[in-house]
Amino acid sequence: MNLDDALNLFTAGLVSIGGGGLVVFALSSWLGKVWAGRILREETHQLSVQLETTKRDLDVFKEKAIRFQNDKIITYREITEIVAKLLAIMDREIGNSPVWQPIDGPLNEFNEQRLKLYGYLAMVAPQAVMDAHDDLIDHLLLTAIGEADYKWSEVREKVLFLLNVIREDIGIAKGPIVYKGKL
Repeated sequence: MNLDDALNLFTAGLVSIGGGGLVVFALSSWLGKVWAGRILREETHQLSVQLETTKRDLDVFKEKAIRFQNDKIITYREITEIVAKLLAIMDREIGNSPVWQPIDGPLNEFNEQRLKLYGYLAMVAPQAVMDAHDDLIDHLLLTAIGEADYKWSEVREKVLFLLNVIREDIGIAKGPIVYKGKL
């Protein structure tokens, strides 16, 4: 065997090994892609199931939290109504209110309702709403006991101010509501 024969034999061996290696490499690459696709689909499915389970759990938690919050508000409202009724009775019977002497009739009803309203507002309203409410109610109380004159334009202005502060608090204020009538 001469050098050319040995070189040809060596080259033929390399070519045959390289060709087989190329076939093996191509098949292993294809098989790897198939396995990767299956694994990815399985992982995606598992993540989708986990995500759906988590979403359901969050929805249940949210519903429980909302129900709990609503139950608290209902309870607090009941407490407020009881306390308001008691304070109205005390104002009517004892007359220790800083605003008026013992009261009865429509003024007593107004007094009880304002006490309830104050409690309800205090549970949810920001200070700006409370301030506007206080301004209106104080004006109405002073008017009721004769220490302020009743002027519809002043009452309307205070009511509109309260409503505009409420609109701002709940996020629907696109500018203030203004009275454009003639009275």
